[in-house]
Amino acid sequence: MNDALADSESTILYNIGRDLIQSIIALCVEAVVWTIYLVLAMISCVILFRKRRSRMAWFLFAIVFVMFVLDTTMFVIDIRNAVQEISYTLTSHSTLSLADRYALTDNLQWPVQSALYAFLANLGDVIVIWRVYAFYSVRTDRFFVLLPLSLLLVSCASSGTICFCVANNYLTDSAVSDGKHLDPPLCKNAQFTSYCLTLATTGVSTLLIGYKTWHYRRTIGAHLWGIRTNKSKIEKTMNLLLESGIIFFLFFLSAVVADTPRVARLEQSTLSSSLANRVWAYLTSHIICIYPVAVIIIVHSQHSYIDAATTHSVAVFVPDMVSSDLGALGVASAHTVSLGGGAKAEKAQGERASLERSSSYISEAKGVFGDVGPEGAV
Repeated sequence: MNDALADSESTILYNIGRDLIQSIIALCVEAVVWTIYLVLAMISCVILFRKRRSRMAWFLFAIVFVMFVLDTTMFVIDIRNAVQEISYTLTSHSTLSLADRYALTDNLQWPVQSALYAFLANLGDVIVIWRVYAFYSVRTDRFFVLLPLSLLLVSCASSGTICFCVANNYLTDSAVSDGKHLDPPLCKNAQFTSYCLTLATTGVSTLLIGYKTWHYRRTIGAHLWGIRTNKSKIEKTMNLLLESGIIFFLFFLSAVVADTPRVARLEQSTLSSSLANRVWAYLTSHIICIYPVAVIIIVHSQHSYIDAATTHSVAVFVPDMVSSDLGALGVASAHTVSLGGGAKAEKAQGERASLERSSSYISEAKGVFGDVGPEGAV
């Protein structure tokens, strides 16, 4: 009997030691990533607060600040959970058995973190959709933004459901397994649904940005063939936004896959996979926060350059009409018609239409990196 008890306690002590080692490693890595995020968040806040003050800039500043507060809260909860597991088991003076004390670690703040994580994803999607709106704000296809916006609203409703589940857990002491709610049935797949909705929002937003990047290459990019530096700089920035969106999409795809029962069991099948899973779980909230601030930094770092590049491009298209407006272009076209007949008239009209399209595309490209809307979004 005593040998059986000793074996049981040794197994529990082994689990406690394993959790402690994994927590220390994960917290050390998390501290490094959180520091990187802190630096990027400060840079983005300086950009938003000092360089381009507007209502949209203040709105984005508020989002970045709230995301930083929520992410830091999750970091503190991770530290608190590691400390509490030690205090519940190894340093407790409770009369409970070691097994019962170890069972108390199931009541740590994992459900609260799931709610914070869901809202972090929603706030990050707001900044992503802001960039989509910048791509689609000039022309009549603005209604395309309604698609990711609708998905975002549904995702916010899913986050509200998770908050309800967390509150229900603390009020009724309902069952929780691996941070997932089991009761009521509405809560059973709430986290998985949240992942899927965020994945869909990010995927649609990235597709819309990808289309505009392709559209840019076919239009204004073709006119800039003789200005290699400007072309490569603008396209590089647009490609960077697109590629980062794809990476972010794959990140949420991995979250959806990891939340399936079979993959979740595989993650705990060995010590190495269990350690990797814990480290990754500690980093996910920081990754969600790093992507939006990186988008802000990418966009603003190229803003001044692209203004100059697009202005220079207009001058290259029509060197004799830099100071002319479209009305002056109409006069020039009429003058060409009177001198050259039908063939020259068609050519002049074609050049005028091409210039109008190019001017529109330039304005659209500048909208992506510059002001958006009457309020001057960043």
